[in-house]
Parts: sequence; structure tokens; C-alpha cells
Amino acid sequence: MVEGAVAQGMTTTRCLAGTGIQPPDLADENAQIWAHQEFALIRNLLTGLGDEPGLGVRIGAYSTIGRTGVIGFMMLAGPTVRAALERAIPYLALSPTHLRFSLEEGDGVVYAVAADDEIPPDVRTFVVERDLAGLAVAFRGAQIDLHLVRIETALGPGSAVLLAEAWGLEPAAVVPRCATNRLVIPRERMDVRLPQADENTARLFEQQCRDLLEARMARVGVAGQVRSRLQHGRDEWPSMNEVAADLHLDERTLRRRLTAEGTSFRQILDEVRHGRALELLGQGAAVAEVARELGYSETATFTRAFTRWEGVPPSRAGEGVRKVAGAHTRAEPG
Repeated sequence: MVEGAVAQGMTTTRCLAGTGIQPPDLADENAQIWAHQEFALIRNLLTGLGDEPGLGVRIGAYSTIGRTGVIGFMMLAGPTVRAALERAIPYLALSPTHLRFSLEEGDGVVYAVAADDEIPPDVRTFVVERDLAGLAVAFRGAQIDLHLVRIETALGPGSAVLLAEAWGLEPAAVVPRCATNRLVIPRERMDVRLPQADENTARLFEQQCRDLLEARMARVGVAGQVRSRLQHGRDEWPSMNEVAADLHLDERTLRRRLTAEGTSFRQILDEVRHGRALELLGQGAAVAEVARELGYSETATFTRAFTRWEGVPPSRAGEGVRKVAGAHTRAEPG
């Protein structure tokens, strides 16, 4: 996205402003960029380049199969279109897309459903354009031809025309303003062997995807990822459902995994708010200001929470808070 935006006149600094992403992160294969950071970057692009139909399609043109990482290479090895898609769907957390894909059987066709309901409304059009157009570019580069019957999309007519161009389809083959996004693939096309088909290689890449996803989760655990998401989202405090979506989990699964790690979303939120309260009070912020930043609707509610944490109300914490804040900040995991 940054590459595409720079080519259209923006600077890297402007793209990354307020996202918490640093320029070196863009070249660091180990850097973890959260969905909310990516959405902040997209908002910068919409502001800088104009929130008009087609921006996501233009940015999606910078996609390649290689940029999908190991999941892309697993798809290349197939060995069939169906196998490639079915293998990829469980590992979409490793891919650049924010669409939730699933396969549904129809009358002589297979629908590759690309749900967008968990994407924030203000960036949804951009993301759908980018991901669907990017998919066309990646498939073309991989010599995978789905022979699409049509595309049904929630996008408007202007975006639909541009999406048709990206896929090399007639404008009438992309139907706008549908309930969701679906690529309609002839059923017989699903069993066509891919040019780089190799079942053994596909299994090898699938194992690498599995290992990579498990390693990512194990590095800090689910609790650590939730804590990091909350610490990096201070402008607004996300709900459990929003955090689960960022981690590509459903809310029930997130709750179960946190329980297995001996904690809960509420407990982690409480810990993060506690640390942030100490930090802000240590900097001399007013109690009412701290309450607002921590997402409390009333100052009194924050005061009760702080008294529970520290044994004294925030107005009486004084110099002791500054000392505790310094120790608490150093103790926070990176």
C-alpha cells in the first residue's frame, strides 16, 4: 500500500503518520502489524489521495503472489484450484486480506464468498476493492485462471466497473450492490490442475503455514496479543469482538483460549487501563482527562477502579504514582 501511495504522490511519512508503524517495519519480515494500524494507514491514503471509487483497485495492482508469503506458494502447488483454495482458507491470518473467505456449492458453480462485515465501514470499500483486485493480479501472476462466470459484490457501480477491468471481465459480469462479495467459479474449473501442481510440495507448504501460525500465537500467547492490541489502540478501546476479529478468531474461541491461559479479556483490559492510568497520572494529567482517555463514561467510575488498583483515589496518589508509573512501564512486556 505504501509503495502504491508513494507512486501516486504521497510520502512514506505521510502514509504512516499516527499508525505506530515505523519505516523499517515495512522491510522487517518479523514485524507484526495489527489490523487497526493498517486501517489507520488506509485512512491516511483516503485523506491524501481522495476517497473515490477505484483507489483500492489501483493500490491492489501492486499485489503479487509472492507478497502473500508462504500461503501463496502453498496455493501455487495446488495441486488443483479446489485444493489450493481449501488449503488457504484456514490460514488467511497469514495473508494480506481482511476478507473472510469460504466456499459454497451452487448449481453447477462454486461460490468463493468474501465476507466484509467485520471491516470498519469507513475503509470497507477500499479494502474490498484492494483485496479483490489484488487477488486478480496475484492469480494472473501465478497463471491461475478461474474462468469466472461473474462477480457479485457489495461495492457500488463505479467500483464494479473498475473491478471488472482488473479481472478482465465485461462490465456486466460484475454485479454491484449485492448482499456480499462472491466469485462465481464453474464447478468443473475447481478440479483443473494448476501449472505448478505438486501435492508433496503443497503439503510441505501447508505444514509451514501451520507452524508459522502456531509460532505467531505461541510467541506471546493469545493474552499477549490481546494486551498488545489494547496497548496500541489508545484512541479508542476496542470491544472483545473487535479484538477477536483482529486476531482472525471468533469471540467464543478467543474467550476459550484466554481461559486456557488463565486470564480473561476483562482482566487484560483492566491491567492495560491500570498501567495507562499510572503513566498518565505520572505525567501530571488531570483525573477527568485520564478517565476520558481510558474510555470511562464517568470520572467517578474511573476513581473507583483506580482505588481498587492502588488503595487510594487518583486525586491522592501524588508523587507515589510517578514512582510506581516508572516501575510499571519498565515491567510491561514489549
